[in-house]
Amino acid sequence: MSKFGPTHGFACMGKGKNNATVEHPWPSEEAIQSSHLGSVGKTPSYNETGAWVKFWRSYFHFTSSEYTGFGDLHRTNWEYENLVSMIVMRDPLERFLAGGKCGGFQARIGNDPTEDTQDTYWEYANSDCADNYALRVLANESDCVQGEDASVACLESAKKLLSRFTFILDQTCLSDSMVALGYALNLTITTSSFEGRLHKQHTPSLRDRFGNDTLYEHVKR
Repeated sequence: MSKFGPTHGFACMGKGKNNATVEHPWPSEEAIQSSHLGSVGKTPSYNETGAWVKFWRSYFHFTSSEYTGFGDLHRTNWEYENLVSMIVMRDPLERFLAGGKCGGFQARIGNDPTEDTQDTYWEYANSDCADNYALRVLANESDCVQGEDASVACLESAKKLLSRFTFILDQTCLSDSMVALGYALNLTITTSSFEGRLHKQHTPSLRDRFGNDTLYEHVKR
C-alpha cells in the first residue's frame, strides 16, 4: 500500500519511529503525548476515533495491526465517515497451518505436518492459543472463547463486528480481492502489481496437508 500513500513499514506495520523514513517521518514524542491518543497500532475508543484518525492521517494514509489474542475491537467507531477499515479473513484450518504460529510453535513446526512432527502438531492443536484463533480476536469479551463450548452470543458478537468493517477480503483470492478494493477506492491495483508472491498458494487439499485424518477432524471441530 506504500505505493498509494505514506505507511510506516512493510504491510503498514512498522515499528514506530525506528522504522520511519525521511519522506514520511514519525511524529515527535511531544506530538503523540499532547494528542493523548496513544500509538497508531492501538485502536481508539468510540469517542476518540475521529481525533485519532485526524491525528494519524496527517502522517500516514494506511496502517494495520496484527493480533494474537483478544483485540478489544468493538470499542472503536468503525462507522466513522473518514475511516476506511479492512480485514483479511482466511479458512481457520489454513490459519492453523500458516506461518506465525502462536505460543512459540512456529520455531518448532514451521512447515506442514510430517510423520516426525505429528506429536508437536497435536500439542499445538490442543494449546489455548490455537483455540478459535480468529474468534478470540473478534469477540466482544476476552474470555468467551471456550472451544466447542463457545456460546452463540460469542459467535454473534464476532459476526456483528465483521459487519461494521468497510471491506472484508478473502485471503484465498487475495490478489483479486485487492483489485476489487482498488476499484472501490479509485486506486490502481492490479494482480501483477500486488505483492502476491508474498502469499503462498497451496495445491494439495487441507486434509492432505494435515497428513492425518484424526488430527484434521480434531482441529476442524
